[in-house]
Parts: sequence; structure tokens; C-alpha cells
Amino acid sequence: MQNKLDKVKLEHNSYISLHVQLHNQLRQNIISGRWHYGDRIPTETQWAKHLDISRTTVRIALQRAEVEGLIKRTAGRGTFVTYSPQNKTNSHLIGYITRSFHNEIHYILLSSAETELRSAGYHVVFSNANNNDEEIDILKQLIDDNVAGLLLWPNAKPTEAQKDLLLQYQNLNIPFVFIDRSIDGIEADYVASDNYSGTYSLTQHLIELGHEHIVHLMPNIPDLISIKERHHGYEDALKKHNLPVYGAWKINSPDQNEFHETDIYKLLSGDGAELTDQVVDLMNNMTQKPTAIVCINDILAIITTKALRGMGYRVPEDISVGGFDDISLAAHMDVPLTTVTQNAYEIGRVAAQMLLARLEGDTAPPKCQNISTRLQIRMSTTTPALQNSKSEEEYIE
Repeated sequence: MQNKLDKVKLEHNSYISLHVQLHNQLRQNIISGRWHYGDRIPTETQWAKHLDISRTTVRIALQRAEVEGLIKRTAGRGTFVTYSPQNKTNSHLIGYITRSFHNEIHYILLSSAETELRSAGYHVVFSNANNNDEEIDILKQLIDDNVAGLLLWPNAKPTEAQKDLLLQYQNLNIPFVFIDRSIDGIEADYVASDNYSGTYSLTQHLIELGHEHIVHLMPNIPDLISIKERHHGYEDALKKHNLPVYGAWKINSPDQNEFHETDIYKLLSGDGAELTDQVVDLMNNMTQKPTAIVCINDILAIITTKALRGMGYRVPEDISVGGFDDISLAAHMDVPLTTVTQNAYEIGRVAAQMLLARLEGDTAPPKCQNISTRLQIRMSTTTPALQNSKSEEEYIE
């Protein structure tokens, strides 16, 4: 019994509800065959004590597992596994791995993909990989669990070990689809937002307001495809209007390069001080001050707004700020954020459809699909208060 308890761990700071996390892990242990038909599983009290959650949370997870036909609870006897795979060689288990469930976008992606796959008879189990080592462990475990296919939002800087594992998936004829980012050297289906057009439209919006000195703020991860596409959108919009294209403003995370996936709640608790300092330094190092800042995502836009206010600038009266993602907080800031809205539901649905096609025998070359975005104009952007003079040495042609 203790072994079953030790196999389940929850993330209390995740955007995913605790009962959903517990149900997910019960499902994976049972459908993978790690827990066998007839096995007794821990009681509500044992789960609650081990995971530091309420019995109500446990009860909801167990009820969902029972409705799904995975377990049976019998008064006075306990709870037992009732699922038995009919054909062990024909797996209906799908893995979903993401870098972080840190906002509602990731949850919507998972939900839409799961709905699509469940309607086709598949069971989805999700995992959160906080780092490369965790992603490797999860990929290995899913192979052991006889997974049929995989949806993967990979780490921003994959290692050779991760690439080797994905090649092993291909050698085992286990199809997978990349979400948001691909990996160099791995040929596979890929679906993401139209990052280029989204940032182009945001930059175009600022130009139409009259801004001529616009900078692009991003995390210092030069090889990530989504960042490259967004930066190209920024550059091309400015070039079209013969405006200065400034070198990208790049900031580093105090802990890891993948800051753009930092938990939003850490930022709200005050952990962003070192990052706001970097924005302040970037502003101070510019002789030609920008009148608008296009941020790679909403989290950086929040940090930027905080930094500008600390310097005495008003947003948007002195400097306009725009983001990308449209997380729920964006509309509820003191100055609601102009941003690019991603269609997370459609990304998840299309990714699931791509995977289903491969599971059904599609052998066509890998496909790439970009999902349209929408510009959401709010109060953080307005016409520039004054037109600064050009400083030729600070921008690149």
C-alpha cells in the first residue's frame, strides 16, 4: 500500500486542481498496468495524509476514477482496481507533457486535446516537466507504460539525451506532436500560434498610434522558434514603415534561462525584483528612449510596467506596453494590457487531430500548422506623448 502512495505526487502551486492531478495519476497507474485488476488502493484518509490534501479533494478524484470504470469502492471492504486492458498490444494511453501549467492557457490546451482524444477512445495522462531531467524521466516512464502517442511542449533547451529518447519513440513507431516549439533534428508534426503575425499586428498597432521608437523585450533564449518568429514580426512591421529596428532587449532569469515559463504566482509574490532591475538598466542605457515596448509575453509586460513605474514613467501616457498570450491577469491589471490573444483551444484540438491521424496510419511528411491570433487592444497603449529624435547608432538597419 505504501508503494502506491509513494508513486503519486501532487504540485500544490499548479494551475491544475489537486483533484484533477490525483485523478490523472490514478488513471496513469491503472491504465499503464502498474496497478493490476483487483489491487486494493489506499483509503481516502491515507491519500489525504500522504498528499496533504483534504478528504473531499480525494473523494472527488476517486469518484471521477470510478465513473471512468477504473476503480470500484465497496463499503466496508475498500477501493479496488477494476480496469483490465483487453489488448495489451493495442494501447489507448496518450501522454501529454508540458513545461509548466502556470496559467489557464496550458489548461485549455490540455482540456481541448483531451476532449478530442477521449472521443476517439483514448485516455490522456498529463505530466509537468520542471526541467530536462524530469522530462527525460517522464518520456522513459511513458515508454514503459506502453503509451500509444505523445503531445509534447518540449523544454526550451533540449539535451542530446532528450533528442535520443524522441528518436527512440520514432523507432518504436510511437507518434508525437510538438506544441508551441519544435526541436532541431527531430522531424515531427508541429502546431503553434501564428507568432509572427501576432507580433506584427501588435507592432503595426503601435505604429498606427504614431510610435516611431519601439523596442522588443524578450528572454535571452536565442534559438527558440516562437521567440524568433515573434521578433521577425516586430522587425518586419517596422521595416515596412522605414522605422528604426532596435536590437532586441534581452533579459536573463535569476534562476534559469526559461524565464518566460516562470510561474506567474512567483512574480506576484515579489520574486521579480532582479528582472525589473534589468529592465531599468536597459532603459537607462538607451540615449534614445523608446515610446513603446513590445514584450514577448504578458509576464514580461507585467514586469516591464512595474519597472517603468518605478522609474517614474506612466503607462501608457509616457510609454506604451504590449504583451502576448492574453493570460487572465492581463485584463485585470491597474492598466489593462494590450496583448495578442492565442487560441489555446484550437491549438490543443489541432494537435490532437494531428496525433489521431498518425495513430490511424497517416505516413505523410511532418506537417506544421500555425493557429491564428487576435489583437486585444486595451488601455496600456496610446499615442506617444512626444516624438523623440533619431539616434542612428542605437538601431540596426
